[in-house]
Amino acid sequence: MIDSISMGKMAFMGKVSRSDTIVYPDHMNTKWWIAARTTIEPADLEDVFKAEPEVVVVGLGFVMPISISDAAISALEEKGIEVLVEKSEKAAELYNEISTKKKTIGLFHLL
Repeated sequence: MIDSISMGKMAFMGKVSRSDTIVYPDHMNTKWWIAARTTIEPADLEDVFKAEPEVVVVGLGFVMPISISDAAISALEEKGIEVLVEKSEKAAELYNEISTKKKTIGLFHLL
């Protein structure tokens, strides 16, 4: 469960991230790098595909938002993964709600 999220900072399971982060059910990857820096593309999702989630929640940020390409959304949906896209604060709420029912991964931009 995500403990808290604000611009530039996320806390998950007692650990803190200050960079773009992938949140898995039991850990987070704080070294996630979005290659294009402004848009999530299919190539940015390799680790997500390996984890085989049912749902991916995407947090686009706060004051310097990013986007997720149609190709990335299609790549997720083609694998049967539900995709929810919101600003990061709302996405954290959705992650916490959905992750208790389905295998969920969160992609969070923190700026």
